Amino acid sequence: MQNSGKRLLIILVLNRPQHDDNPAINDELRSRIQALTTTVSPSAGCTLHPLHALTDILCVDTEMIFGAIADSDGVGRARKIGCDTALLWMTAGAIKSNWICSTDADATLPKDYFLRLDESPADTSAALYPFRHDASEDERTNDACTRYELRLHHYVLGLHYARSPYAFHTLGSCLAVRASNYAQVRGFPPRSAAEDFYLLNKLAKTGPIMQLTGQCISLAARPSARVPFGTGPAVQRILDSANMSDQQLYYHPACFEALRCVLAGITAHGVNSEAELQEAVKTLGLSEALIRTSMDTLGNLGLAGAIDHCRRQSKNTAAFTRHFHQWFDGFRTLKFIHGLRDAGWQDMNLTELSVSLSKNQWPIAVNADNPLACREALLEQWNWTF
Repeated sequence: MQNSGKRLLIILVLNRPQHDDNPAINDELRSRIQALTTTVSPSAGCTLHPLHALTDILCVDTEMIFGAIADSDGVGRARKIGCDTALLWMTAGAIKSNWICSTDADATLPKDYFLRLDESPADTSAALYPFRHDASEDERTNDACTRYELRLHHYVLGLHYARSPYAFHTLGSCLAVRASNYAQVRGFPPRSAAEDFYLLNKLAKTGPIMQLTGQCISLAARPSARVPFGTGPAVQRILDSANMSDQQLYYHPACFEALRCVLAGITAHGVNSEAELQEAVKTLGLSEALIRTSMDTLGNLGLAGAIDHCRRQSKNTAAFTRHFHQWFDGFRTLKFIHGLRDAGWQDMNLTELSVSLSKNQWPIAVNADNPLACREALLEQWNWTF
């Protein structure tokens, strides 16, 4: 892996969740780590091992330090321990870089993984690497992973169409964070799932999130039950279905149309009330039913108070828009989409989506009979190589 001749520190967090009742699950990995030459043991459960001339591994064995990780903390706690440790070493002057990279043991990183961070502007709070799931020997698993990947891409494309500032993927295995921004938002939240979503949601409020291009990080294509939701469980649910092509994995395009109109109304007018926003949205071509449901959903999210706060804090429309996006963040955007879905704009399967999407929401033709070709064409469009 290319790293401009600089030393690399890999912080390996060895952990076991409480629900895994096999205390020997990490024994093989632990023994392999212990077989390496040990330079120093900074504290109990932590050992520093030289891997070769330019790479060291700091193993943080959380199970030895404080036992199994609580199920409620899960992968978020593990990521936080690793990244907080990196931040501590940076603060102490032992690490010169201002980037903390997060990935998983089942990810294969491209050769220019570190060099690509040089592309990021100085105000970037985080950088996201392109990704794809590697083909496994099981074709059904490959198909399920491809369909789920398309779900992730469809959501980001929908947010991009709506001009949301939260239009980015949220995978903790494909993430690099600028250390100063990481400290500003107090790092990864200790959660059993979606820790990457919540971290990026906060980081986006401190600086731009940059989507990198180039060779993808390769992720293992497999189902998993390690976390309550996310890629692994979603792939398992798709595999468990009688017919994968019938799975309604994709949000209705009308949800993103409604989001686009709401954000356009805010951006163009800097409204003073819910009524003003509703009038602004009416001029943008939404149906009465969708306007009514959008306003009801926003009302349930606390729109009136948010508008009042944004108006009091803003001297112009640009400032109002900025404050509004701080409130209507990635989390509330997702709740808004779910509110429309629950009100009748139901999720679609890939066949239904292919005949409902506009070219503005998806840059390529959607071939429901060949999800893999659809994914490959989309990655090519984005300059994600493999």
